[in-house]
Amino acid sequence: MTEITPPVSPSGPHDHPHDMHDPKDMHKNFVLKLRNVLLRLDDYIHLFVAFFLMTGAIVVLLHSAVSLTNLSIDSVLGLINDMLFVVIILELLWIMLSYLSRRRFPIASFIIIGIISSIRRILLIEAQSSFHSKSANNIFSHQTIDLLLYVLVVLILVFSYYLLVRTSTINDAESRQRD
Repeated sequence: MTEITPPVSPSGPHDHPHDMHDPKDMHKNFVLKLRNVLLRLDDYIHLFVAFFLMTGAIVVLLHSAVSLTNLSIDSVLGLINDMLFVVIILELLWIMLSYLSRRRFPIASFIIIGIISSIRRILLIEAQSSFHSKSANNIFSHQTIDLLLYVLVVLILVFSYYLLVRTSTINDAESRQRD
């Protein structure tokens, strides 16, 4: 006995003209196109934010240069504050650019920004208290409490960063062992 098999089209056994207009396929195509448009729009918004971050860093640098007309203690403290602020802006810019290339936010960068911000504040509090100290004998002054709180924040962030790096290293090692 001979078997009769239906003819197979060159594009595949299940490609029939009515499959092209399947509502499920049309919905899936629409969702994919919309997703691509939204991802492109997301990229443009991130680039826009990155542009403004860079512009902000340049403005802060120019403002610092103009403000440093004399070498008074307040001017130098302002300069240090502004430079550390520019470093924070550049870290944020790096996060934006990193997101655009890898599509994920590196949490370690946010922890580093928190550490830089806290250290910036510690330096300013310490510098201001050493030059404008009226209550040097008071160990529980407002500045001392602020300083201790920022030191605690830095320690927590450094410990968090350590845990994050350690955890990602362990996860990477486990992934390599599975492969």
